[in-house]
Amino acid sequence: MSLIIDSSTGTVLTAHSCYFLSDDTFTEEEWEQIDDFSDSEISRIGKDNGVNVEKSEDLLHSISEALWGKDSDKEWNSADTLDAIADAMRLIRPDLCPED
Repeated sequence: MSLIIDSSTGTVLTAHSCYFLSDDTFTEEEWEQIDDFSDSEISRIGKDNGVNVEKSEDLLHSISEALWGKDSDKEWNSADTLDAIADAMRLIRPDLCPED
């Protein structure tokens, strides 16, 4: 299990339960109002608009495996390497890929 540790507070969270929201998720005014929401409302906002941290971590490991794994093509110029990375992205983070 992956953990996220807030180094300023020592709070420990699981990557599975955390969501990343980028700056462009909301307008500046909406960001300023986020403190007015309850914990359950913020949880819903994260799930509806964010990217699950665990999925991003899984994607990073999949790409790492395609580049440096035991049977990987260390030249990185083969179509197989690119296909493996593209497949991982389509499977784990389809939000990063254009729709066909």
